[in-house]
Amino acid sequence: MDSQILIFIFAIIMFISVIAFGYIPLSLDLSSDRLKQITAIGAGVLIGSAFLVIIPEALETIEYSDEENSVKTSTIGLAILSGFVLMLLLEVVGLPHAVHHDEDKDLLGMSATIGLLVHGAADGLAVGASVSTGSEIGLIVFIAIMLHKGPAAFGLSSFLKHVGINDSRSKIYLLLFAISSPIISILTFFILKDTSYATDDNIGLALLFSAGTFIYVSTVDVLPEVHSHDHDHDPPVWFVIAGIILVFLVTLISHGP
Repeated sequence: MDSQILIFIFAIIMFISVIAFGYIPLSLDLSSDRLKQITAIGAGVLIGSAFLVIIPEALETIEYSDEENSVKTSTIGLAILSGFVLMLLLEVVGLPHAVHHDEDKDLLGMSATIGLLVHGAADGLAVGASVSTGSEIGLIVFIAIMLHKGPAAFGLSSFLKHVGINDSRSKIYLLLFAISSPIISILTFFILKDTSYATDDNIGLALLFSAGTFIYVSTVDVLPEVHSHDHDHDPPVWFVIAGIILVFLVTLISHGP
């Protein structure tokens, strides 16, 4: 299939999957306790996706590179840390104290959304760059991203509903997240097509950067909110672990026997 057609197909699938998964929590009438549990599961899914899907796929992509020792181990760690630090700087510069004051739920929801927007942009960068190479790595990277794209949207919507963001604003945040990857993937494809920048190493580093944003959103934005309430009967940590196990099972199924 022509690579230009393929990138548009990938973009459409990414958009539809985010909208479909993201609307599930918004359409359900859930009790407060049940919503907290789903939010905790969503946090586990985000963490599991970063460590079990994105990072391993990035390392495997880098390993495909024909250049020996092209990416140092310190660079791998730096790429992940860069995604995390960028989110930290965005909070310091544009969203001060967004995750520290319960009364300001709008900033809390915006902080999580911006985190996933940056992550979505990094996903789009990886997809666009990989497809522009014209190799099978494009499909591999796309599958890896799709494994966490839907769950990420579900986790975001659950979190927005949990912190009390109204449905209309939540839908706007979800739409922004849905279009971030498709737009960046298409732009990246046409910018990098037939250039020397669309290498396996750069694709892998983009995925690692994406993982860093996931780790930030899940641990700094979502988990503190999950733990900020009393849970007498159902400790949230078990639901977080359940989300991680869910991602692990999905990876086992996707890789086959």
